[in-house]
Amino acid sequence: MADINMTPLIDVMLVLLIIFMIAAPMMMTGVDVKLPESRTGRNLESEALTVSITFDGRLQFDKTFLALPVLANQLKAKAQSGGKRPVLVRADHNVPYGRVIQVVDAIREAGFTQVGFVTAAAPIAAPNAASATEAK
Repeated sequence: MADINMTPLIDVMLVLLIIFMIAAPMMMTGVDVKLPESRTGRNLESEALTVSITFDGRLQFDKTFLALPVLANQLKAKAQSGGKRPVLVRADHNVPYGRVIQVVDAIREAGFTQVGFVTAAAPIAAPNAASATEAK
């Protein structure tokens, strides 16, 4: 009786799995911003709308760069079309505070009440290293 050789099929499936594992995170990232750090944040990115502010003050929403008035119009359309979704602001840590407030105002004027800020997780210092520096 002739048996089917499964080795080539398994090899192809493993290669596809590796390609998927490498490509999937690349498709999920947006604009490269250097986020500030926070120890008390939580992850809401799967259910929220995201507005990114780059280091030079440009705005990105739905994978496109927009001017502030256009962003406000698109947010109003999203607010009318459905739900009480939170809006996350991803701002580079070098962006002027006034620019961030302009964006937050546009989000709130569009009708969204839940506005959050995306931060990077702060590194946790080892207890021994902290006590060693305090002793000096």
